Amino acid sequence: MPPVHQEQVEEQVEEQAVQQAWPGGPIDTSLLTRYEHHVARHVWFGQERVEGDKIELRIVSLGRKLADRIPDHHPQVIQGWLNISGLCWLERTSLKFTDPQLISAFVERWHPETSSFHMPFGEMTITLDDVACLLHLPVRGQFYTPVSVSQEQAAELAVELLGEEYEFALRETVAQRGGYFSQQWLYESYNRNANFYGKYDCAARA
Repeated sequence: MPPVHQEQVEEQVEEQAVQQAWPGGPIDTSLLTRYEHHVARHVWFGQERVEGDKIELRIVSLGRKLADRIPDHHPQVIQGWLNISGLCWLERTSLKFTDPQLISAFVERWHPETSSFHMPFGEMTITLDDVACLLHLPVRGQFYTPVSVSQEQAAELAVELLGEEYEFALRETVAQRGGYFSQQWLYESYNRNANFYGKYDCAARA
């Protein structure tokens, strides 16, 4: 089928979908309002890429790097704080290997409007019980929502919580173009505080 004719057919299908339903997709178009831009729609029309050479799904896993950086044993006081916080399992949750095909299949089934996977047998979502069972993280207590901070605010927090110099921390946030730090920077901060300065509280936060 010529490209021009194929585009016309797709436009007609989209117009019908707004009034009726998407082929191979939701029947009620009033619920999944963003399906037009969903990856499943592109897959249905045989479009593995959205524009040019841009890949629709790119999987990034830092599990191998994290596994190399995490020490086998923390200083006793740091390990004690990590155990009390209930977050000690976080440093062991990164995957060294990922399955792109499996992740792609789940991405095609995920819909942000309902925060659930739309499977052939019905909807499925991730619950707090899943988080507790798979990641061993506490799901009880006060709810916490991270807030965005500027480069300057992030540098000030690094001074307060990590014991770093303000200018040194600010150079990193400027390099990262945002109010955050790279994993390498935090890893080096941990090593300095734990192994050279004896600032175990700052090392535990890093």
